[in-house]
Amino acid sequence: MRNEATAAAAAEPAADVVGAPSLDVRGVMRYLPHRYPMLLVDRIEALEPGVSAEGVKCVTANEPYMAGHFPDYPIMPGVLIVDALAQVAGIMLRSRAGFTIPPTPRSEARPGVLAAIQRMRFFKPVLPGDRLHLRVRLLKTFGSVHQVQAEALVDGETAAAGELLLSS
Repeated sequence: MRNEATAAAAAEPAADVVGAPSLDVRGVMRYLPHRYPMLLVDRIEALEPGVSAEGVKCVTANEPYMAGHFPDYPIMPGVLIVDALAQVAGIMLRSRAGFTIPPTPRSEARPGVLAAIQRMRFFKPVLPGDRLHLRVRLLKTFGSVHQVQAEALVDGETAAAGELLLSS
């Protein structure tokens, strides 16, 4: 069933994200090679190609990691918050001019791999039922390495913030 949904999403004509109000999970899957359970972005709400992006992850108690990560007090693991931020950054980087949807074989080779985590701090736990807002902004580009300011918020309060390096 999951393969049918993926095939149906791939068969749909590509939407132009620039100027679009949002990008749903099918659109996110066009940009990223990730699939469940490692696809951690449910929606892109704002996208300025190659400059900034804002995404959302709806955290539920049914997530596979919730059963084993502090079962009596389930929280979203910090490493998955960082990965969700990196996925939003990957979409921002892949949305630049010259990237085609669906991806060409050359662009598929390097989807924006997380290379380093810098000065990442965690301020509050992310709990089941939270809407995790993910914001990224490109700071610098050094050849194929991109430095991104990343922030995860819950109810307007910072849950995590720092810088990521992605290689493309």
